Order: sequence, then C-alpha cells, then structure tokens
Amino acid sequence: MSKSKWLPLESNPQVMNDYVYKLGVSKDWAYTDVLGLDDELLLMVPQPVKAVILLFPITENYEKDRKEEAKKIQENGQEVSPNVVFFRQTISNACGTIGLLHTLASNTDVIKIDGPLKSLLDKTKNLTPEERAKVLEDDEGLAEAHQASASSGQTKVNL
Repeated sequence: MSKSKWLPLESNPQVMNDYVYKLGVSKDWAYTDVLGLDDELLLMVPQPVKAVILLFPITENYEKDRKEEAKKIQENGQEVSPNVVFFRQTISNACGTIGLLHTLASNTDVIKIDGPLKSLLDKTKNLTPEERAKVLEDDEGLAEAHQASASSGQTKVNL
C-alpha cells in the first residue's frame, strides 16, 4: 500500500457526478442510486446502464474468501478481457475513486471524457494495474478533485 491516504468519497450519486464532471466526463451520463434488484425497482434506473458500482462492507469472512480466491487465481492464472481497464488500489480510502475510474475507463468507447481524466487514461492506457496505481498516486490534480468531492457530501468524515 502507498503512504497516500485520501478522505473516503461519499456513496452519493450527486457527489460522484459533481466529481467526474469536474474531471471532464460528459454530462450526458450520470450515476444514480439503484434502490433494489426487484424488476419494478430496476425499471426506475435510467437506461442505458454501462456499469454498476456495488458498495458493501468488508468483513473478516469476505477477506478470508478474497485471499483464498486470489491464491487460486495466482496458481491458475486468470484471463481478463483487454476491454476491461483495472487500476490497482494503493491509496487508502480511494475505493470510491477507483470504482469510478473502473466504470469510466472501461467505457471510453461510449462515454465522452476530456480534461484531467482523459489525460490520466491516456497516460495509463498501456500500463499494468500496478503501473496505473503509481501514476494515480502521483496525480495531484485527481487527488485535489477527490479531496474537494469527499469534503462536499452530507456525511461527516471520521478518520
């Protein structure tokens, strides 16, 4: 893990949208809450959907299962589509930004992106997840945008 530590980004569509718009994402796209997985609730989600961010608590059992799965993948290998862009998370509390990066970087064929985010994605296009993480750690503009967005939500951050 890097020594970098960011404030957690509130899981709030308004905060996420404001953040990515500042980074250069087209306002033709937006994050929204999914209120449930029942058919009638899914009908309320604006279409088309290009990605889903799942917020869930990390428990002891989850960590145990994740480590076992990581070991299996390391032993057996894993094939990942070249259309999937993955950033390794090395910055503490940056999971919100990493989730946003994954949804956007893997959909540049349909989501118009300019500005600082386009610059980051261009710089990291042909890098490994670990190399992408290092570039992200050194990106002061993204860190500042994250900080501003993390401070703008409704929830008081306690570290």
